[in-house]
Amino acid sequence: MDTNRNQDMADNFPLIQDSIYNNIKIANPNATKHDIILAAEKAKVLDFAWEFPKGLDTWIDDSKYPLSSIQQQQIQLARKYLRALS
Repeated sequence: MDTNRNQDMADNFPLIQDSIYNNIKIANPNATKHDIILAAEKAKVLDFAWEFPKGLDTWIDDSKYPLSSIQQQQIQLARKYLRALS
């Protein structure tokens, strides 16, 4: 199977019910915390994540901490940035 296609699928994979941090890390499970934060910063995820009580460790939950479609896209963009760092 085409590696680029697999990577694009991972980048656009719907968000999972987990932390914002882990939703970014899914693009590269071996990434360092530093790289994940850099990707989050570049995609402007940090602009909204720090508003939540646990920042990047906030659990994505539609009822308690709903994310806008723009915020969801920013997390997916962070995945692309993280993959590019590896």
